[in-house]
Amino acid sequence: MTQTLPPLITEATALSVAGAGLLRYEVGPALIGTGADATVVIVTPGGIPGVSGVQDSTKVLLHGDMGPALHPRFEFQGAPPTHLFARLDQGCLPLGTARCRGRGGPPAHFDHAVLELDQPLSRAVLDAVRPAPAPGPVPGVEWVDLVATDPIRALESFVLGWFPTEETEPAEDGSTAGEPGSLPEALAAFHRLARLRPAIHRFHDPVLRQPERASGPLGDRLVFAVRDGASMDWSIPWTPEGPDEADPRVWHTEDPYDADPETILEEEPLSRFLLQFTLFEAQIAAPYHARTYCMPTARLDALWNMLRPVPLSPFLPTYEAEKFFVAPGLLATVSSDENEAVVSFGALHRGTLTPLLEHGFHWFHFDG
Repeated sequence: MTQTLPPLITEATALSVAGAGLLRYEVGPALIGTGADATVVIVTPGGIPGVSGVQDSTKVLLHGDMGPALHPRFEFQGAPPTHLFARLDQGCLPLGTARCRGRGGPPAHFDHAVLELDQPLSRAVLDAVRPAPAPGPVPGVEWVDLVATDPIRALESFVLGWFPTEETEPAEDGSTAGEPGSLPEALAAFHRLARLRPAIHRFHDPVLRQPERASGPLGDRLVFAVRDGASMDWSIPWTPEGPDEADPRVWHTEDPYDADPETILEEEPLSRFLLQFTLFEAQIAAPYHARTYCMPTARLDALWNMLRPVPLSPFLPTYEAEKFFVAPGLLATVSSDENEAVVSFGALHRGTLTPLLEHGFHWFHFDG
């Protein structure tokens, strides 16, 4: 059934909802009106993550200098009701009422607020106020062919295609960043790659610029990555010895600062693990996301025509054991057993996610 938009109204009519004593404030691209009865927020269409406007079907973001006068209007409790509108070409579209679920700064330097709609927007309204443009050029997935035979090249191809060029980091005397000696080629290659694409050093849990020497239950080790505030880390034996020296095995240590930490051996050697780790972090860092609720595993059958599996073992097997899949401009992880599955997506463009609506999944989060 075709969904229709609510009737548009004039800006003056929208502002009149605020009631007597109307005061107007321009906050970035948004217009805020305050009165005796309510606060009115009029935003412009957009939807760029982190920029003022409608973010998804339930959340609107305001960014800008709001100052002390507006601070009481965005209290968590006790503030007058907030009415949201979007300014379109022919008038203002009512979005409903909302509550402030987060704000930043003290009253004198109040600079952002997160508003949560009391009722989610319909798809028709969402498309009108947060349009999803065509994705345009997206990186391909040819690098998957290299994973089995040359994982270092596969990693390089993925990173160079997924992340845009930017000002690169100069090399220091031609040596690898953070090199404590002669690093295995996979780790040295990763640091060389980070100079070309510094974004991979800005992950939420990046590979360390300076690997750290440590000891553990299995012997001396070189820690090259940490996660969740160092509640777990990954390392390789140091100094490397034996048949695995060129591409050493990776140790995963839980709670490394405990007196008796638990260390297990990762399935993948260093070269393939670095690709795993980068895919995992790149999906988290992607500007657009989608995640399904738990659903029958059989529902995944509709995805196999569009997603290509990456031949790597499941990541973090003692947790969600996520398997990686890709499509042009799209990363996906699947955590499943014989009966149930959850799928997460990361995309460079909102329009890459939008076609996923055709599958009728029940979405926990959807930016498309």
